[in-house]
This record gives sequence, C-alpha cells and structure tokens, in this order.
Amino acid sequence: MKSGIIGRIFMLLFTVVCLFTAYWIFHTHTVLDKNDSPHSVVRLFNINNDLLSNIVTIFSLILLVISNIFYWRTGNGTFFLLSIIYFSAGIISLSLLADARFWYIRKNGLWKGGFTSDFFITAYLILSVIIITLIDFFIIKYLRNRFIIKRKL
Repeated sequence: MKSGIIGRIFMLLFTVVCLFTAYWIFHTHTVLDKNDSPHSVVRLFNINNDLLSNIVTIFSLILLVISNIFYWRTGNGTFFLLSIIYFSAGIISLSLLADARFWYIRKNGLWKGGFTSDFFITAYLILSVIIITLIDFFIIKYLRNRFIIKRKL
C-alpha cells in the first residue's frame, strides 16, 4: 500500500515539474516571435534560455534526490528512469532552442559565421547524467540491500 501512495506522490511531483518546464520551454521559444529589434530579442531569449537551463538542472537534482528517498522506501527503480527521462528531454529541448536561436540569428543578419558544438554538449550531458544516475542507483540499491539484511538479523 505504501508504494502505491509513494508512486502517486512522485508522479504528481513529476507531472508538476514537467508542466512547469514545458511552459518555460514554450515561453522561451515564443520570445523569438517578438517584433522588437533582433538584438533585444536575442538578448531576452538568452536570458530565458539560461533560466531554463537552471530550471532543468535544479529540477533534475530534486527529482534525483526524491528518487533516492522513494527508492529506499519502496525498492522501485522507476523513479530513477523518470528522472533520466526528464533531464534528457530538458537537455534536448535546450538544444532545439539553441538551434531555433541560430536560425533566428541567421535570418536577421546577426550571424558572424561561427558554429557551436551544441549537439556534442547535449550528447555529453545526457550520457553523463545517465551514468551518474546509474551509479547512484547501484549505490543506493547496495546500501538498501545491506540495510534490509542487517535488519532481518
């Protein structure tokens, strides 16, 4: 019975975090539709994009901490999977927004001829988070199993 309630609580938190992040992704993308000067649009977009990057990072860490707590209580590893999915979706969204910014800059004549390594950074971040989360999962699984064995003795 506990795992059902804990699962619902996690799903509620996960849904709220996803909705807030989706709203901010949509808001950041609509900045490029403004009719202001291209320089001010790009500046405002960069501010919103940086804030979105911080939101994704902070919420990913919060979800990972909550995943640790809920896994300890239930033994269900789904919480870690959802944390990885959230972070991966957030990083991919940031990469797509960077691409939209690039095309906006090119369209409005602000491009100076350089390219970015957004794809490689995105792949690196996603791979890093997956590895860190898996290591965290195996450590917490090992500690939980040791605790359960000690408790039975």
